[in-house]
Amino acid sequence: MSYGFAGGTRRLALVLLCWAMWVAPAAAETLIVFGDDAYAPVIHMKQGQPDGALVRLLKRAESLTGDHYDLRLVPWKRAYELARRGEGGLIGVSYTQERAAIFDYSKSMYDDDIRIVTLKGREFAFAELSDLKGKLLGGVRGASYGEAVDKAIAAGLIQVDRDIGQVSRLRKVLAGRLDAALVGNGPAGFDAVIDSHPELQANRDKFVALVKPLARDPLYLAFPKELGKSAALARFNEALDKLRKEPARAGR
Repeated sequence: MSYGFAGGTRRLALVLLCWAMWVAPAAAETLIVFGDDAYAPVIHMKQGQPDGALVRLLKRAESLTGDHYDLRLVPWKRAYELARRGEGGLIGVSYTQERAAIFDYSKSMYDDDIRIVTLKGREFAFAELSDLKGKLLGGVRGASYGEAVDKAIAAGLIQVDRDIGQVSRLRKVLAGRLDAALVGNGPAGFDAVIDSHPELQANRDKFVALVKPLARDPLYLAFPKELGKSAALARFNEALDKLRKEPARAGR
């Protein structure tokens, strides 16, 4: 009987080992994720390291998914192109039907209020997109501002001067080269970009944001379909659901 018990124990141990070896790779991956290096306070570089609400949310999700997110922040247009070529995922990306043909999306991570910022004394009424006709706005290269706004831009209803950063955009407004700048992340985003540059700090009181935001744009984590990361996204979505039950630590 002792031999039978020992043999049974060894067989059980072997079964458990095989199961662990089978489950571990499926439940944990290192995932390259690209993102914007200058979209404070949601995602940006700070003292040489990725920082911001989306970064903190991604790091908290690691402990729940078992995955490691290798986050690489570069200018947005480059981040999008690297992901589009299948070199990794993309964080902080808006949803469009065109992109949905390329990427698999997570659940929404963050609601981004896109504000229209101009100079005091140059405010204008804004209730619908047609009110922006004839205005020159500043926006980031390669960005989507939601499908309705994107269609209006494509149709020529809205003119957008594209750049790579919100600092240069607000400086153009200050110099009178733009009617207004599109600045993301609501009041916190405006404060972050103003505080990041001495000229903008000195002229803070000259800026004003229109009452109505241009759009409320949900941001997501996405992976190119060719990478086949639906299981990783499912783990991430499950983690998001758990994290949202902890509002005091939501990182927003």
